[in-house]
Amino acid sequence: MAEIFCKRLRNEIEKVWSSEVKPMIMTEDDKIDFDNAKKCCICQKDFTEKDKKVRDHCHFTGKYRGAAHQKCNALFMKPKFVPVKFHNLSGYDAHLFVKNLNTMGEGNIDCIPNTEEKYISFSKCIYDDENKFKYKIRFIGVVSGSYQQVLINLQETSNQTNLNLREKHSVMSVISC
Repeated sequence: MAEIFCKRLRNEIEKVWSSEVKPMIMTEDDKIDFDNAKKCCICQKDFTEKDKKVRDHCHFTGKYRGAAHQKCNALFMKPKFVPVKFHNLSGYDAHLFVKNLNTMGEGNIDCIPNTEEKYISFSKCIYDDENKFKYKIRFIGVVSGSYQQVLINLQETSNQTNLNLREKHSVMSVISC
């Protein structure tokens, strides 16, 4: 089960990670927001004559995020890690997942253990075909609330790529923007 989950997780992340940059989607409200924006949506500083105002958008979804300084927008890159949220991670046999992370390819595995078989968090580095760091998958335990509340919270999270895997009592969510 853990091996299948790890393989499917890697495949789903790769679909998102390797996808083309989506063109920006701007509604009429977004256009009004951009025209009226006085502050950068990234650094929260005022626009000046020297700082060119540009439209920032999520490259995964195409969703307009706001008006930004040209420099801020250029520096705002794809995240270097993908959080994977598990409801009650430390209560599961997380060591089974850790043992199967090698099915995701070469790369270091880092763990924050609670006990020998229970982990607070663990992560796996993923490298490309040329052995260059690509991203890190970070497994995080969510301990507050019920399973249903975790699902509601994930669905309500703004700026989230709609990529959810639900296997038994685990929840995977790839957050992109």
